[in-house]
Amino acid sequence: MKIVLNEEPYEFVGNTLEDLLLELEKSQQGIAIAINQQVVPKSLWRTTKLNEQSQVFIFESIAGG
Repeated sequence: MKIVLNEEPYEFVGNTLEDLLLELEKSQQGIAIAINQQVVPKSLWRTTKLNEQSQVFIFESIAGG
């Protein structure tokens, strides 16, 4: 399915947010995810399904000094 990931078109073969993170090889630590401008709690990532043209933003915390 085609989604929009961080404002870029992305072809996704899974179904859920957790599938997307696995496909992107992203750790679940230190990130937040929003779908269509709604933040999704980490506890729901496993069951939250993506739809065609879902707009997904992955926000990563960056530590620095």
